[in-house]
Amino acid sequence: MENRILAYNYPWTSLKDEQWRRVLREYLDWGVDTFVFNCLMALDCIKDKSRLEFMRNLTKEMGVKFIAMHGLCDVGYDLNTTMPERRPDMIRDHIRAMEIDAEFGGKTYTVHIGAYHYTREHVPLAVLRPLAAQTLEQLVPVAEKLGLVIAVENNFEPTNVAKEVLALVEPLSSSPAIGVCYDTGHAQHMAPYPWKDPSKYAEYMSWCWWEGLVEEADALEKLQKHVVTTHIHDNSGYADQHGMPFDGTIEWDKLMPKLFACPRMLEFQTEVKFTDQPDWAGVTLAPKGGYSIKRQVETFRKLGF
Repeated sequence: MENRILAYNYPWTSLKDEQWRRVLREYLDWGVDTFVFNCLMALDCIKDKSRLEFMRNLTKEMGVKFIAMHGLCDVGYDLNTTMPERRPDMIRDHIRAMEIDAEFGGKTYTVHIGAYHYTREHVPLAVLRPLAAQTLEQLVPVAEKLGLVIAVENNFEPTNVAKEVLALVEPLSSSPAIGVCYDTGHAQHMAPYPWKDPSKYAEYMSWCWWEGLVEEADALEKLQKHVVTTHIHDNSGYADQHGMPFDGTIEWDKLMPKLFACPRMLEFQTEVKFTDQPDWAGVTLAPKGGYSIKRQVETFRKLGF
């Protein structure tokens, strides 16, 4: 039977503590009780034990579950960080985040390979690849002990494209603790459709793709056998907008059967951004005022959840 467990993403850290229960109540009234533990929440819990206690009390009181975690990310936590002085702390914090993920019943821990050193410092891919591999070699045994799967996410920079994810995951694939997070929006951003006009790509792609246009076809076909979780969102094909499905250019009627058929899938995750984050779809895709919980839940049920 197909796995259709869905974990909902919400910008929890934008709320005051007293607002969390109200938002959870809204989701519960829609029949939703499974959520994503995002990277900012994880970092807060690592830095401040009272935040971890807050989460423990909240989940118990409200009867909700955080069943997946987006792992620590950005330059200080990228798998391929070139800063040797950062690596011990980076590994330590990833391990602590995975322990928190496991405590809350999570099954997957999504990670970014990393793009900063390539896009901003022009460090060659040949230098960055072994650094990412070394990080995973240290984290995978810990994930095995915790009963987690580390899910490496495809992105749109050359360091993170599907073929790079595959090259990183396959040497470790004898372990049940390594897999892939398939990001629908990132794959759409990179897909070489006939209707695409390269001049319309978002301005930031000029430094992401500083060595030239990088497009990649058939990302899901390359990764499908390793996919254990997904980030589901939509876009115009030209920018990483994290829009609501059906607001962009993804052909969902063709994509969803392929996602539901992934043999290792453990859960799916929404990754639609609301109105208070810098990469929100804004007026490009979203309605005035942004997305609502109602719209989010109804849309994902339309997708088959």
